[in-house]
Amino acid sequence: MTDPDLATWLPIADAAARIGCSTRTVERLAAAKKLEARLRRQDGTPPVMVLSPESVAEVAAGRRREAAPFVLPSIQAGNGNGHGAGAKKLHAGTELAHAPGPTDADLVRQFVTLAIAAWQSPPSAPVAASVSESLYVDVEEAASILNWELRDVRKAVRAGELPARNKDLKDWRRWRIRRTELREIV
Repeated sequence: MTDPDLATWLPIADAAARIGCSTRTVERLAAAKKLEARLRRQDGTPPVMVLSPESVAEVAAGRRREAAPFVLPSIQAGNGNGHGAGAKKLHAGTELAHAPGPTDADLVRQFVTLAIAAWQSPPSAPVAASVSESLYVDVEEAASILNWELRDVRKAVRAGELPARNKDLKDWRRWRIRRTELREIV
């Protein structure tokens, strides 16, 4: 078997342009053996991956699908704005009964009813009030809630009198105390 002339083979960027995909997709197709790839040696530079023009053309043809045919809907009787009266003729001899839908007055009435219900609904709780009650507080907040000195809170946590999370850490600013534990002390 003779080696093909790699001078006519395509570099990755050209193959990607012909297929209509990214260069990474071309590399994946070559790794999956869907494209025939070889290394073309060059003087003074590393070899470059090149791809067979025939395999690139096959993959490109498989990826390009024919566009779906554009078909216009059949012409229906009416005044052109979708509000035909009575039965509509679709084709010779066939009739489609007009199904009544909501009128504009019905839609306006429904909108007004929903707007009044929203206006009369009780207000929801402010977001700031619900967010301010966090489950844990830091040492400084605990000191202000208990009305203690900061060092007294740290001593109570170290002694185990006040349960805290992350108390094994040396940085006391990262300790967290459950708010319910503070309420039991106060």
